[in-house]
Amino acid sequence: MFDCILEDVSIFRDSLATISELIEESQLKIKKNGIELLASDRAVVAVVDFKFYAKNFKEYNYSSDVSIGINLSNLLQVLKRVKANESVELHVSESNLSLLIKGESTRRFTLPLIDIREEVPSGIEKLSFPVKVEFSSELLNDGIEDADLVSDSIIFEVSKNDFIIKAEGDSSSTELRLEHGKQAKIAGDKNAKARYSLDYLKKMIKARKISQIAVLEFDTNYPLRLTFAQPEKISLSFILAPRIEE
Repeated sequence: MFDCILEDVSIFRDSLATISELIEESQLKIKKNGIELLASDRAVVAVVDFKFYAKNFKEYNYSSDVSIGINLSNLLQVLKRVKANESVELHVSESNLSLLIKGESTRRFTLPLIDIREEVPSGIEKLSFPVKVEFSSELLNDGIEDADLVSDSIIFEVSKNDFIIKAEGDSSSTELRLEHGKQAKIAGDKNAKARYSLDYLKKMIKARKISQIAVLEFDTNYPLRLTFAQPEKISLSFILAPRIEE
């Protein structure tokens, strides 16, 4: 059904490590341009949109679109067995995903394909984000770690000149401020403020291994889209529902 060879699994493995913290089982869609995943977590609070482009592969023998159901945690455990100097050949059959790891030796793993019904919240494709902030993914990690000291939620606030990451507890607070044109690039002609779950963002920020730049899009009391990408190689986006508090 499908075969490919990947000489460097690090980016793919790092992506799955983050995704599998939110989603245990999912469909992987094999398309002409690469491998894609679009799925929500069980609580339908977060959606993962992952694209790993065909240019990453030494060989990518595509003939037609194929969707396979796979346990992502099991796949990740196999990929963790791949050493830096080893390549992986993937073969998809009617019932299995076979991984052939080649280096000083040749090792084979076979994982069963599973029947998964794709469940993505309706309206995801209609979301529009009027505010966009590009800045260092390490600074975002700093803001998340700071917020985690005082609260279980985080507030993103943007104006024309500043982007603020803050959190407020019963008696403590924290704030990280970035200036437009210096530490951050802000696009959009409106102010916005929204609160989101730190539990989810602490998992999503692990994807910063993919890119030094985080792209954050949101609006007031509106879903957030957080993207880490490398042009023509990979795109990993997370959509997170806001936390609305009375």
